[in-house]
Amino acid sequence: MVGPFEPLQAPILLELGLVSSCTSTNLWLCSLDRALQDGMTTTNFLTANKRTFMDGNATLHASKRLATTVAALALTFGLFTTQTQAAGVWTNEPAGASVVMDCPFNSVGGCGILDAYSSSQIVSDGSAPVSPSNVVKSTFSAGNSSGGMQLNYVTPQVQTEMYVGLIWRTNPEFQGNPGSWSNKMFFMRGPGSNGLLLMYGPTNGGPYYATFGHNTGGLDNSHVCQMDLGLICPPNVNPNAAQLRRGVWTKLEMYVKKSTTNTSRDGILRWWVNGVLVGNYTTLNYAGGGLNEWVWAEAWDGTFNPNHVEWNHFIDHLHVSIPNGGSSTDQPAGPPASPSIRGVTTP
Repeated sequence: MVGPFEPLQAPILLELGLVSSCTSTNLWLCSLDRALQDGMTTTNFLTANKRTFMDGNATLHASKRLATTVAALALTFGLFTTQTQAAGVWTNEPAGASVVMDCPFNSVGGCGILDAYSSSQIVSDGSAPVSPSNVVKSTFSAGNSSGGMQLNYVTPQVQTEMYVGLIWRTNPEFQGNPGSWSNKMFFMRGPGSNGLLLMYGPTNGGPYYATFGHNTGGLDNSHVCQMDLGLICPPNVNPNAAQLRRGVWTKLEMYVKKSTTNTSRDGILRWWVNGVLVGNYTTLNYAGGGLNEWVWAEAWDGTFNPNHVEWNHFIDHLHVSIPNGGSSTDQPAGPPASPSIRGVTTP
């Protein structure tokens, strides 16, 4: 039997039937199809530029204290109010979850979100499917080696569980990280944890897949995930549905329940693409210290060679909730028995 870290050769993949089609539930074998066609060895595929995956993390922590201050002011003085403007869209939100932030991006600060570098833009996009026409836009200009935006939202307390939903797309010309297959998107993290959702795949067109990386020193998830100490958790349910297409509005949802400790193997992680469950891990070591922050950050912070065309991310709507006050008894997390869609649809 082929192990997850053993170098594979094309004949083995042909015997497994995974070179000509992408039907396996093992996304890594599935993606090796593209890597081998491009002449990449499987050893290089699994280990290529691991440093790039971790780059940019120091930048993310630089503004954390300020983001926490913003959240504390919001809680103390009632600067921001929470209203759900996209009822029925978040079909995998755990029943009974308390909404702590729901943002249509008419502004950033008005939602209680910190724009760490004042680099985001609110622009009009009539194609936005949930709360048109304003969206928030991140830009990496052509010819630059850095750019993008960092948005921080911190919950008033450290939580046991957290749910996030957002409506997102890139521009059609988006190319992706040339030094690694890892394109950072959003983080769900807390004290001592730094996990994130990746747009994972080869540069210049993909295919890209929604993939989780725990991105946290000292954690060992090699019992369920891939790469060094289980650094990356690929979609293990309906992997084909995890594909992310450039320029197409996509609904992304993620639910995390912290593990009791960082070694207890009882954390829960689930994520959905356009309402379809694509990742489900129930024995994860993650966020033993709790969860209290959502961050959008591509970490385009000077580690790139200049890109040839402008890259953009757009977010139409962002929704954050806390299942049952952070002490959920909903096992597994998921939608109400009969979710009600009130005139809002997504792709």
